[in-house]
Amino acid sequence: MATNSSDYGAYTEKFTLQPPSSHQLPLTGLIFAVKDIFDVDGYVAGFGNPDWARTHSAAVSTAPAVLDMLKAGATCVGKTVMDEMAY
Repeated sequence: MATNSSDYGAYTEKFTLQPPSSHQLPLTGLIFAVKDIFDVDGYVAGFGNPDWARTHSAAVSTAPAVLDMLKAGATCVGKTVMDEMAY
């Protein structure tokens, strides 16, 4: 887990997913992070549970909600902490 003094321990993983287009789009220049419940291609959705994350494979696709944000021009900067198993 990557942390530093400016993220307050909010991230389970930091990475960058750029929008597919360099054109000016409605969300160009904005960033967002997703809870650890959303599938992101190549990353494990851990649902806030380290045992779940350790025993499951990385996603092979990205959740439609995340794709919509990317297609609108926003940049995803990682996955954030969540309550275990969404409770």
